[in-house]
Amino acid sequence: MSLHDKQLDNLPLVLIIDDSPEYLTMLSDILRNNNYSVCAAGNKPAALAALAGNTPDLILLDVKMPDMDGYEFCRHLKSTERDRDIPVIFISGLGDASDKVKGFKAGGIDFIAKPFHMAEVLARVATHIDLNRLQKQLAKQNIRLQQEITERRQAEAELKTHKSLLEETVDRRTAELKNVNEELQHEIAERRRVEDALENANFKLHSMVYEYGLRHHRVSLFNQMSEHLQMCNSLEEAYPVINQFTQKIIPRIPGALFIMHPGNNLLEAVTSWGKAIRGKKVFSPEDCLALQKKEMHVTAASTPDISCTHLTGAAESDCLCVPLLAQREILGMLYLQKPPVSSSARSAYEDSSPEFGPDTQQQALTLAHYLSLALSNIKLQISLRQQAYRDPLTGLFNRRYLEETLKREIYRAQRHRTPLGIIMLDLDRFRDFNNTYGHGAGDLVLHELGQFLQNNVRKEDVACRYGGEEFTLILPGASLDVTRNRAETLRQKVQQMKVYYNDRTLDQITTSAGVAIFPEHGPTGEAVLQAADLALYSAKYMGSNKVMVSGNGTSDYRKTT
Repeated sequence: MSLHDKQLDNLPLVLIIDDSPEYLTMLSDILRNNNYSVCAAGNKPAALAALAGNTPDLILLDVKMPDMDGYEFCRHLKSTERDRDIPVIFISGLGDASDKVKGFKAGGIDFIAKPFHMAEVLARVATHIDLNRLQKQLAKQNIRLQQEITERRQAEAELKTHKSLLEETVDRRTAELKNVNEELQHEIAERRRVEDALENANFKLHSMVYEYGLRHHRVSLFNQMSEHLQMCNSLEEAYPVINQFTQKIIPRIPGALFIMHPGNNLLEAVTSWGKAIRGKKVFSPEDCLALQKKEMHVTAASTPDISCTHLTGAAESDCLCVPLLAQREILGMLYLQKPPVSSSARSAYEDSSPEFGPDTQQQALTLAHYLSLALSNIKLQISLRQQAYRDPLTGLFNRRYLEETLKREIYRAQRHRTPLGIIMLDLDRFRDFNNTYGHGAGDLVLHELGQFLQNNVRKEDVACRYGGEEFTLILPGASLDVTRNRAETLRQKVQQMKVYYNDRTLDQITTSAGVAIFPEHGPTGEAVLQAADLALYSAKYMGSNKVMVSGNGTSDYRKTT
């Protein structure tokens, strides 16, 4: 089936470029089963031939192929006027962060490492196709708005011209018919009628210009909000941006943004605007009808019997709940609260009804869709960053993150003239442990120790897996006594841990630790790390299950070894 035939289905078209027949077949079948049109190309000529026919909605591109380099192919694609807006997702067996960075620099919007989970592929494909189509729709709407504004300006100029000609005609007729009273009265009445019609037309014209100007302003606000949200590296950075632009997109209406916390399955208000909002700040999804139905719900003051249970107190006005969804998963909720109608004078264009009007409801739905895409994208970026800096087995930071963080903390300690503690921690006799119980039990012990360290360090401390069964703790601002005491406390607590594997309790776990601080044990982070590592080996040499400080016995150890 050609690329043109696939687009006749009116389904999102995905072009897959991969030299592996297995991956081509697997990706094609999965995407077709999920309502996508698919065109597959196993080499560069086939890919170019497919692109010559029509433009796909998204390209899944292999990085390394016998006859082409995926990065170069993407750069070529982005240099053409016709194809540069096609989103490209790289698929590769190269999962290193540098490969991902190279893909993003080449113009790709995402990077999927082989082997991959099809649920992840489908989620990313759907997200990027929706984002690309939304951007195209916004561009088309902007063009239409510009055309309509131009047409209305031309119409206003024509009306002014007609009005001027009409006034000249009325003046001339008035001068000619001064002596004919009946005809004069008739002309005056006619003139008044025409003036009223012109005034009504002028009022309608100004109303239309205002309406389209308002639409253009809202589109501009959505674009600005989208740009700001794309620069956010965390959800916490996104909340002030959402607060700021929501008040501009839907003005004079109080509200709040609730975010779902997967850990406790509760929604919590992370930011709010306007007057104090009604209802609970933390509640379960079962307390909101919108989240139960996964669609917008209006709690009307006139029908309190069908209101959400998270709304407490007397219903003074309507409340609007719009769920934030990504692939039918609840990310949060947009909440709006209609203020009481004021008796003061209002603008002719302001929604002064006690209920939420259709325009406000539509704006709320559009805003919720925008926020769902933006928050989902930010969560995806956070997940990618965690994959680059987290050890998958223990959940701790990896050695790469340790090296980058240590440089930053050493510089901060130098600037503020504060100490920096380092603890090198190692599981005793771990090889014997693996040989006795198997590698599955060994992995479980490493995982449990990683969780233990995460739960027993300060918020400002950094816990990393240095390699194998060796761990490193960075303690900003910790003196030598504090660092040594912390290491001893951790050593004692580890002895009390009980790990169960295959319905049996494993042997007691013990650790040895080496302690060093900056700047006493080295002028650089690498030097302090080496001093702590040497102290750790001294502790192992002295019988294990000990804490040794750099310089206390380590010199004797060096001579012995």
